[in-house]
Amino acid sequence: MSMLVLVMAVAGGAFPAAWAATPAAAQAVIDTIPVGDNPLGVTVSPLGSRVYVANAGDDSVSVIDRSSKVVIATIPVGDSPAGVTVGGLGTLLYVSDQGSDSVSVISTISNTVIGTIPVGDTPRGLAVGGLGTRLYVVNAGSDTVSVINTLTNAVVTTVPVGDTPSGAVLSRTGTRLYVSNASSDTVSVINTLTNAVVATIPVGNNPLGVSMDRDGTRLYVGNLGNSVSVISTVTNSVVATIPASDGPGAVAASPTEDRLYVLHAGSDTLTVINTDTYAVVRTVPVGDGPGGVTVSPDGKSVYATGQNDDTVTVIAT
Repeated sequence: MSMLVLVMAVAGGAFPAAWAATPAAAQAVIDTIPVGDNPLGVTVSPLGSRVYVANAGDDSVSVIDRSSKVVIATIPVGDSPAGVTVGGLGTLLYVSDQGSDSVSVISTISNTVIGTIPVGDTPRGLAVGGLGTRLYVVNAGSDTVSVINTLTNAVVTTVPVGDTPSGAVLSRTGTRLYVSNASSDTVSVINTLTNAVVATIPVGNNPLGVSMDRDGTRLYVGNLGNSVSVISTVTNSVVATIPASDGPGAVAASPTEDRLYVLHAGSDTLTVINTDTYAVVRTVPVGDGPGGVTVSPDGKSVYATGQNDDTVTVIAT
């Protein structure tokens, strides 16, 4: 279950005029970067200068310079890393180590591990909140979320969620954490002020990746069972289901446009979805066995990991 994947959608309606005039080069592969063995999670630094990739097969993190598109450092971490996220105003990187039930804390200044935090069984998804003072770690093997005080690197509480949790994302206000539960086909909604589950939302089969839209009003859930669930964060209910194929799972919403990027493990593709119409704008080939996807803070680049060919595909938006 160390996977993240994407989606295909169908819907009618015309595209906005701005998209009709989009150059043909948009949503095109512009580079393929070799990284470590079996890359999974991927994230971009807040200022957009670095891309970080968790390599589950060789227990490392690749650091990519975004401008030159080359790996400038390889950092050893714990066993079978899966998720990566940036905290500390960009000075810290957190990596979930599935095989060692821990989180590696990396200084992005020195590119070295400066701490290791024990968490639950088989940690995967990560999210940073509380103005950087809280780290949320999804533990797939123990059906929990570990809440960590990043000032002390200590677990302050553990929140029970659904069966085999996988992905996690915070609301724009940071007061809600959304966790996809792969084996119970639900999303748990946690109040981060009380650290209690306040809602459980039924979604599609085998939900994995989760992503928030730029306005914070819609949550997108990639269901490996061939759909994407669209959730209203106001009502905590599914307001649309986008049909998909070829194992959608990892999803990433653009921070600047009404676009959703979805990986398809079965066809080694990424689809670009218009979130106003739920129509597919474009389908782009990516690496073999796509695992994780993220969008740069400026919305200009998409990065997708290929688990089987040990690459990161760079797509211009």
